[in-house]
Amino acid sequence: MDALEQQLSQHFDAILADETRMKQIRNAFRRNGYFNFKDFTFLPRGLLEDVHGEVHQLLDDHSVRRDVTVASTGNTYRKMYNVNQPEIKSSGNLIPAIYESPAVQRFLGNIAGDDLAACWEQEQYLITKLSHPGDTHGWHWGDYPYTLIWIIEAPEDPAIGGVLQCVPHSEWDKKDPQIWQYILNNDIKSYHHLKGDVYFLKSDTTLHHVVPIQQETTRIILNTCWASAHDRRTDVAHESIDVIWGTEHRGHDA
Repeated sequence: MDALEQQLSQHFDAILADETRMKQIRNAFRRNGYFNFKDFTFLPRGLLEDVHGEVHQLLDDHSVRRDVTVASTGNTYRKMYNVNQPEIKSSGNLIPAIYESPAVQRFLGNIAGDDLAACWEQEQYLITKLSHPGDTHGWHWGDYPYTLIWIIEAPEDPAIGGVLQCVPHSEWDKKDPQIWQYILNNDIKSYHHLKGDVYFLKSDTTLHHVVPIQQETTRIILNTCWASAHDRRTDVAHESIDVIWGTEHRGHDA
């Protein structure tokens, strides 16, 4: 076991040993399709700060502006800068290693009550940055069931935008998404995040979006997502493809 995996294993084993705490986390995730590890608690703080540094460097070196609509989510908007998986994999160190960590997958799988597996390579991780008025990641579901969103930078005032809003326990019909019916007929849960938060989302059954940015600011996230090892669909990565990021890509999360 290398030094990073040993550090991750020790960190997550300590959390898993507190069964009362784990039961609270599992119940919250089951109920809301969401759980937030606040204030630099998901990883040892120094390691999480190193992830933040890598994200900033990758944005400086590789970010590309995207302004598109997505047909399979009812023509909702994506307005942001992003860094795609190939650039992260070729130029990053920590992010690919943490994504592939058995300790990370085991810990998240314990919360989800499932066995996690790597998803299609182009979908494993993505960096996004919202900075201009109107920038948003519009209403959508994820193609894969499990998403971990790392908040690298975020406005401290929720009135500036960047707030996550969710409709849990909702289903995505890609031919007829009926997003507004879900929004009008269900309670919407809203979550304000700050730098250092990391939240776990049941992304394929949680309709969600990021409230558009209202003024010049910075909201940066790292998105990492996983499939279920028990998903027997033979071509999950190619079920619905929209041209989003300049490559073939669909519904990365918020």
